[in-house]
Amino acid sequence: MSRDAPSPGSVISYHEMCSIEGASLQRGMNFRLSPSHSVVLMSLRTNAPYADRIEEDGRVLIYEGHDAPRGPEVPDPKAIDQPSVWPSGRPMQNGLFFAAARSHADGGSPSERVRVYQKIRQGIWTYNGLFILAEAWMEPSGDRQVFKFRLEV
Repeated sequence: MSRDAPSPGSVISYHEMCSIEGASLQRGMNFRLSPSHSVVLMSLRTNAPYADRIEEDGRVLIYEGHDAPRGPEVPDPKAIDQPSVWPSGRPMQNGLFFAAARSHADGGSPSERVRVYQKIRQGIWTYNGLFILAEAWMEPSGDRQVFKFRLEV
């Protein structure tokens, strides 16, 4: 079970972050990790695998969805479109966040609340705050399509 989040801007260890969220955070997108919120882990570091960005003086985050898992069928996840569903048809994290954003935009549900943590360096994170999932879309990135999620304070 998650507990109260730290103050925005707080610098915390990976273990503290996991303790706060009541889970071992192994993936960057965690839809409804708690009944009250979802969690995303972002990075703006030079070697970050996804093109996340901060806009409007930190009031808006543009978060990039995640690639298919690497495996025999997908030797290079960066060479294919980001998927929304597993081969079984079950939604992946991209699909869950996308559906929640679209449902909110269409007036069908309240906005998803999302706690955002940003990686500073190995094992060290900062809590960026609680955001709402405002929009979602797909856009080109090189020769493929990627998910983008707009999070607003």
